[in-house]
Amino acid sequence: KRMKARAPPPPNQPSAASRIHSEHKSPAETALISDQNLVSMKENMINRLVDFTVILPSGVEQKSTVQGSKAVMDVLVDLCSQYRLNPSQHSLELKSPGTQQVLSYKPNTLIGALDIETVLLKEKVPEEKAKRPLPRVPEKSVRLVVNYLKTQKTVVRVSPEVPLHNIIPAICEKCEVSQEHIVLLRDGITGEELELTKSLEELGIKELYAWDRKKEPNLKASVSNDAIEKEKTRLLGLFNADRRSSK
Repeated sequence: KRMKARAPPPPNQPSAASRIHSEHKSPAETALISDQNLVSMKENMINRLVDFTVILPSGVEQKSTVQGSKAVMDVLVDLCSQYRLNPSQHSLELKSPGTQQVLSYKPNTLIGALDIETVLLKEKVPEEKAKRPLPRVPEKSVRLVVNYLKTQKTVVRVSPEVPLHNIIPAICEKCEVSQEHIVLLRDGITGEELELTKSLEELGIKELYAWDRKKEPNLKASVSNDAIEKEKTRLLGLFNADRRSSK
């Protein structure tokens, strides 16, 4: 008897060798397949149509669809052209679906490579030009005559509009008097103390007396002596005038 021939393997079943080969692919082959899949996914994203909501500067919302292969900058130009806006004065803010997170991008980034749901068409805020500083107006000042140590006199240039306590440092520096010991008087006769919260303009004076409490502890005695000395000088002047007129 003749023996029957062995039946051939099913046509779709891979051979044992091919199965072993597929199960033991090299890392390089696996990486190549992975890269090819990634490229294919990117191409699909770029070639797809991208639907999103445009929010115009006025707040009006519009639906829009663009090809995924368009750069973001080209989308800006197209939208501005569509709504009659100036591209140089506007920018795009792209937000992702759900979280509405603002997406970062470059002008040449393809719109299809971004997962967007909302596009804000925003007007750029023009940067304020640096304003030139206004010319400085010279501060108003006057010559203040300061009498001190009975016989000494000096001139200080100060503002007539500030309170007296603001000009005390300048007076003390000129008269070499400590700020702790100085008292400002209207004159050397009455001994009237000036209100330090008032200005020279308010007091209507251009001359005052600086009394040093450390060097002249007794104000009344100092004022009395000044008054006596002034009275002597006045009387001596009158006496000399009478003598000249009698000759």
